[in-house]
Amino acid sequence: MQPLEGVTVVDLTHALAGPFCTYQLMLLGATVIKVENPGVGDDFRGFMRTTFEAVNAGKASVSLNLKDPGSAQVLQRLLHDADVLVDNFKPGTAEKFGLQWDAMRAAHPKLIWCSISGFGLDGPWRDLPAVEWSVQAASGLTASYLDEEADPLHPGLGVLDLSSGHAAATAILAALLQRAKTGRGQRLDVAMIDVALSLMSPRIGGSGSGRRDRRPAVGRFMAKDRQIFLMGAHQRWFRTISDVLGAPALIDDPRFADPAARDANAEALRQAIEARLAVRTAEDWEQDFTRAGMPAAAVREIPEVVASAHVQQRGLIHQALVADRGEAISVLGPPYRLESRQTAPSGPVPALGADTDRVLAEVGYGAAEIAALRTAGIV
Repeated sequence: MQPLEGVTVVDLTHALAGPFCTYQLMLLGATVIKVENPGVGDDFRGFMRTTFEAVNAGKASVSLNLKDPGSAQVLQRLLHDADVLVDNFKPGTAEKFGLQWDAMRAAHPKLIWCSISGFGLDGPWRDLPAVEWSVQAASGLTASYLDEEADPLHPGLGVLDLSSGHAAATAILAALLQRAKTGRGQRLDVAMIDVALSLMSPRIGGSGSGRRDRRPAVGRFMAKDRQIFLMGAHQRWFRTISDVLGAPALIDDPRFADPAARDANAEALRQAIEARLAVRTAEDWEQDFTRAGMPAAAVREIPEVVASAHVQQRGLIHQALVADRGEAISVLGPPYRLESRQTAPSGPVPALGADTDRVLAEVGYGAAEIAALRTAGIV
């Protein structure tokens, strides 16, 4: 039995953070009803198809035009037996669709409603438009890992959408556990800016500066065939670098004797290390460094990692059918293991609206009523 078996999630999300959240819930056994705009669907169906497919397998797709006033009754019917509602609208948009928390709480007292947004449901920045990269910039996250000299057209690492999805899933699980004790649902507010600050908690709680610290003996160094990451942060690990490279002169050289000296002579240190790495492959060096107890890894490409014996044995990669193409794609299970190990997607990536008739029938609509909704353009 899956942990969330019997839990129904109505998913009003689009793009990445929200769908990634509900995908995690599906992997844990929840039934996820993905509500999409008729004829168009989730923005990412056409704009970023591969991203859409990666986070929407196993869900049921119901077409419903939320901008049509006639959709309000349909949505309320979907919510009647639902446990969780998830949206990632800009604050205020849900209210335009007739979703008011006070009314929702009265009508569905056990419902857990989670909203994911850029800056949260309150605060001076509440109404700002938001995407991953704008929130990264506004939060200080961009400045924490990209120098001013970095390519200004390179937005940075895409970590905030997925981290926000994980945070929302965690909040929902906590709310479900609390509901089991109290019998009451609650409103959840997940702001990407809060998640960004959480990711920077060691910097905020320490020096207070978000700026990236330079560590000359930590980073990617070129070997014979590719780069290798070396972690020479501690003095003992820098000594390990010297020992493994067979270069005791590195640790004895006054230019590299301690962290301050290495910082002042960073480029000279890089050249000295890479001159020694150049004689062997990154994987050969990786074995020597890790045997010596120091974190090190050849810089690999994603297909190489996915095909590795280690990842294959971990069982993280699964196959899912894309219903409207008849092709199988690789998707990921959750990044943890449960005893049940039943963590593969429960079904295919759905075609737009493929489950509309079935789901509406399950909440009490007759065939004639569904046909009328379709004629009216509501579904």
